[in-house]
Amino acid sequence: MTVDAATERLRRQRDVVAGYRIFGSYGWGDDGSGHISARDPEHTESFWLLRNRVAFANATVDDLVLVGPDGTVTGDDEVTINPAAFWIHAPIHRARPDVVSIAHTHTGYGTPFAARARPLRAISQEACSFHDDQAVFDGEELDVVDLIVGAQLAAAIGPHRLLVMANHGLLTVGPTVGQAVGFFVLAERAAEVEIKAGGDARVVSDAAAASVRQSVGVASNGDDVFAWLRRTRLDERELDA
Repeated sequence: MTVDAATERLRRQRDVVAGYRIFGSYGWGDDGSGHISARDPEHTESFWLLRNRVAFANATVDDLVLVGPDGTVTGDDEVTINPAAFWIHAPIHRARPDVVSIAHTHTGYGTPFAARARPLRAISQEACSFHDDQAVFDGEELDVVDLIVGAQLAAAIGPHRLLVMANHGLLTVGPTVGQAVGFFVLAERAAEVEIKAGGDARVVSDAAAASVRQSVGVASNGDDVFAWLRRTRLDERELDA
């Protein structure tokens, strides 16, 4: 059955709001850092973001704004966005037409792990979700202030699901909002294991990691994790409030 653009747009918007609220439920983004985007199904060079100064935990569909390929916010000249969100997301969306959503925020384990400037090791089930599907941006541009750095991030992530932004944090992409958010949470959990287990943790073989990825790393698992997070951490009635 074909879904019309308006129906798909609302579904993506509600998923983005759920993603922000999930992040907020962990205390992520309390300082205003971080962003989740969703490509518009009709105006595919544009994407939806949360407007500035809205707490993640309080986000609603009405708080989303459509950002054009030039950074213009549609509809209200007074509304602003986190400028880093445009500089990071726009080049990745442009380079990856398969990507509907991008998720990034600063977290308690993802950010310190990123200071190691290396990929996740296969030391946990969650880490195996990213076996052969992660990349590292090892530049020293910790504050993304223009599209030039954004383009470097897009080049660094290539075709992969996870980008470790050295000394900065984690970023995930997906063909659905659910996958971007679900796998971001899995990446944060993998980073937590890395930090807590230390350098002497056992790394499983490539064959073992590849086998685990066949279950926890399949695309549908990202959507499943997202669905579980919505059930356990959100009141769905608040998304449109």
